[in-house]
Amino acid sequence: MSNLGQVTMWLGLIAIGISSVCYAVVVSGKDSEVAKNAARLSFVAFSVFVTIASMLLMHFILNHEFVYSYVARYSSRDLSLEYLVSSFWAGQEGSFLLWVLLGAWLGIFLMFRARNMEPHVMLIYNLNNVFLMILLIKQSPFHMLPLPPPDGNGLNMLLQDPWMVIHPPIVFLGYAAFTIPFAYAVSALWRREYDAWIKPALPWTAFAFVSLGAGIIIGGYWSYKVLGWGGYWGWDPVENASLLPWLAGMALMHGMILQKTRGKLRKTNFMLAAFSFLLVIYCTFLTRSGVLADFSVHSFVDLGITGWLVIFMFAFIAISIFLFVTRAKEIPVSKKGENPSYFSREFGLIAAMILLCLSTLVTGLGTSAPLITRMLEQASKVSTEFYVNTNLPLALFMLLLLSFVPLMAWGKNSFSKVGAKAKWAGAGAVVALVITLLNGYPDMEAPLLSLGVLLLSILGGAVTGMNLLLATKLIRKKITISSGAIAHLGVGLMFLGIVASSAYDRSEKLLLPQDTVKSVLGYEIMLNGPQFSREGKGMRLHFPLDIKRRESQFTAKPDIYSERGRGGKMQRFTHPHIRKGLMSDLYISPLDFEPGQEKGSGNSLDLKRGNKIAFHDYELEFTGFDVSGMMGQDARNMTVGANIVASYKGDDRATLKPVITMSKKHGPSSPSSRVKLPGPDDAYLTLERIDAGAKTIGLVYEGPGSASEKSAEKSPPAVIAEVSIKPGMTVLWLGTFLILVGGSIAVVRRWPK
Repeated sequence: MSNLGQVTMWLGLIAIGISSVCYAVVVSGKDSEVAKNAARLSFVAFSVFVTIASMLLMHFILNHEFVYSYVARYSSRDLSLEYLVSSFWAGQEGSFLLWVLLGAWLGIFLMFRARNMEPHVMLIYNLNNVFLMILLIKQSPFHMLPLPPPDGNGLNMLLQDPWMVIHPPIVFLGYAAFTIPFAYAVSALWRREYDAWIKPALPWTAFAFVSLGAGIIIGGYWSYKVLGWGGYWGWDPVENASLLPWLAGMALMHGMILQKTRGKLRKTNFMLAAFSFLLVIYCTFLTRSGVLADFSVHSFVDLGITGWLVIFMFAFIAISIFLFVTRAKEIPVSKKGENPSYFSREFGLIAAMILLCLSTLVTGLGTSAPLITRMLEQASKVSTEFYVNTNLPLALFMLLLLSFVPLMAWGKNSFSKVGAKAKWAGAGAVVALVITLLNGYPDMEAPLLSLGVLLLSILGGAVTGMNLLLATKLIRKKITISSGAIAHLGVGLMFLGIVASSAYDRSEKLLLPQDTVKSVLGYEIMLNGPQFSREGKGMRLHFPLDIKRRESQFTAKPDIYSERGRGGKMQRFTHPHIRKGLMSDLYISPLDFEPGQEKGSGNSLDLKRGNKIAFHDYELEFTGFDVSGMMGQDARNMTVGANIVASYKGDDRATLKPVITMSKKHGPSSPSSRVKLPGPDDAYLTLERIDAGAKTIGLVYEGPGSASEKSAEKSPPAVIAEVSIKPGMTVLWLGTFLILVGGSIAVVRRWPK
C-alpha cells in the first residue's frame, strides 16, 4: 500500500487490541504464561508501530511532502527546523498521535513496574490507547490530497516560539501519565485490594502532577513573553482544561499520602483517581469538539470525532461507577473513634483536598458555561471576574492551612506547641504586610477584592516564611523528605508574585515619534528609525528603542509582525520586549505604528480609533464614532460624527465633534461642519472621510503653518506602545519552579525501590 503511515496506524490498533485480549485472558483466571507474554509482546509491537507512525509523520513534515493534508495545513517550506518539528503537534491529529506515542512509551515502564497487578492495570491502560487509536484511524494525520499544493499553509506565528516547541509534549506527557493512577485505582477495585495500589500509583501521580504542572507553567510563561498583553493567565477555557485535572490530581496526591500513612480516605481516593482522569477526557472533549470555538483563541474546530470522544468518556464513567458501586460496601472505612482531630495534620490535609476539589468544581463550571448555556439558550461564557471571585476565598483558606498544617504531627496536636513553632509564619506575614502597605493599599476597584488581595499577600508571606524554615531544616536532614516543604514554599512565593504583578503593576500608553525622547514610568525612551525585515510569508517591523534610567542604558527591540492569513485577511502579531529584573520587569508592547506625514501632505491626517498622534503643535486622539446624529434622520442622509480629544502644546485639552453627512445614494458628501481647535484663533479641523471597518477617520487641518513643507516634515514615524512595570514576576516564576522541584523530589522519594 502506498500510504505506509495509515498501514502502521492500523497495525498499531491491531497490536493494542491483541494485547488487551491477551491481558483479558490472564485476568479471567487463566494464568497462562503464554497469554501474558503475548500481551507484553503485543504492547511492545504497538509501541513500535506508533513510534514508526510518528517517525513517518515527522519525516513527511521535514521533507515538505504536502501530499499529506496534515503536512500541508501546518507546515511550510520557510519554517526553521525547530518549528517544522513542532508542526507535528500543531493540529488535532498530530497532537493525538503525540499523546498515544507518549502513552505507549510510558506503558513500557508501567508494564514492568506493575508486578502482580500488571494484567488488570495494563488492560485498563490499554483501553485508553485503544480509544485514542480509534480516533486516529477516524481522523488520520496521513490523509492524502489528490493534488498536493506547492507549499503548505505554515505554522501559526504565535506558535513559532521555542517555548511552544516543548509546551505541548510536556502537557500530553501529563495527560498520558494521569491514565496510570486511574488504571491502578480501577484494578484495585477489580481485585478487591483497596490499599495495595497506593504505593505503586503514588509516584506516577506525582509524575503526572509535575509534568502537567510544567506544561501549564510553560504555557503561562509563553503567554507573558509572546502575546504582548502583559499577563500570564487569562482563564481561557483551554488554559483551564489543563488546570482542572491538575487540581484534581493534586487533591488525589494528598489523599494517597493520607491513605498510605493513616489508612484513611480509601473511597475518596478511588473517586479522585477516576475524577482526575475523566477530567482529562472531558476537557479534551470541550476543547476539540468545537463547543468552545467561539470562546477561546486556542480551541480546535470539530473534525467529526465528537461522538467518539463522548463514547470514550461515558465508557470510562460506566466502568468507574460500576466497580465503585459493586465494591463500595467492601471498602474499609475508618473505625469509630478513629476520626481525625479537628486540630491535626489529617484534618488539615482533608480540608486542603476539599478546597482543591471546590476550586476544580467552580473552575469547571465556568469553563463548561458555553456548553451548559448552549442547552438552555444562546451559548455564552463567564467573565474573568467569575473565576477570580470564586477562587480568591478558596486560595485564602488554602494559604491559611499551608501556614501551620505542615508544622503539625499526625494525630492530636496542642495549640501551644504549634503556636510556638509558627513564629516564622508570623514573621513572614508581618514582612509581607509591611512591604505591601509601603507600596500602598491594594486598589482593585472593589473593596472586598482589595481586602482579599491584602489578605492573600499576608498569608502568602506566612506560608513563605514558615516553609522556608521547614525546607531548610529538612534539606539538612535528607533532601528527599523536603519535597512538601519546597513545593509549599513555591506556593507561597507564587501567590506573592501574583499579588505584586496584578495589584501593583503600572502601565502607560505613549506616542513615541522618532528621535524624540519621552519620559515614562521613570525611564527615558527614544525611538530610532523603525526597521523592516522580510520573514517567512510576512514582514516584521522592528522598533529599536534607546532606554535610559539613571546610569543604566540599553536598547529594547519590540516588533510587530504582519502576514496574510489563510482567508487572505491580514494578521498582525505584536512581540513585546521584556527587560527582566530581580524586583520588577520592564514590559514594552508595541500597539500600532504611525508611518508619519509625507511631504506636501501637511494639511491631512488619518487617525485610528484609540491612537494618539502629534500633529503640528497638537496632540489628537480619536476616541470613537458619534452615531447619535443618525437617530430619527432621513434614511437617505445620515450624519456621523467623530469624537476627538485635542490639546494644544500639552495644554488646553478639549473634546471636538466634527461631523460628516452620509448619503445612501452618493456615499459620503461634503462635510457639513468644521470645528475650532484649541489654541490659535484660526485653527480648525474638518472631518473629511470615515472608514468604520478600519475604525479610521480622515481629517483636514486649517491653521498656522498648515500649508508649509516644514510642518509636514515635522511628523516623523512614530510607534504607539504600552510601557509597563510589572513587579514580582521573578518571585512568581521562582515559586512555580519550586513547586515543580518539590514535586520532582516527591517522585524520587515515592518511587518503589
